[in-house]
Amino acid sequence: MSARLFTLTVRYETAPYPHAFYGTNEAMLRVLGRDHHAAARIKPHLQLTHPDGHTIATMDEWALDWTEAGQ
Repeated sequence: MSARLFTLTVRYETAPYPHAFYGTNEAMLRVLGRDHHAAARIKPHLQLTHPDGHTIATMDEWALDWTEAGQ
């Protein structure tokens, strides 16, 4: 794979390991994460990471939308 990929990490309290989704489109991963969070019965903690490794945004169990890193 030559493209640099964004990472959406999904962590559940009930799961021992996080799940990761990768993509070249940050906006699509944001929509995927927000929609999954809204539909989930057990709310996960989400983290969106830039290809260079820094966190772009997070969403905790109680959030309704993304919180940008540094805010």
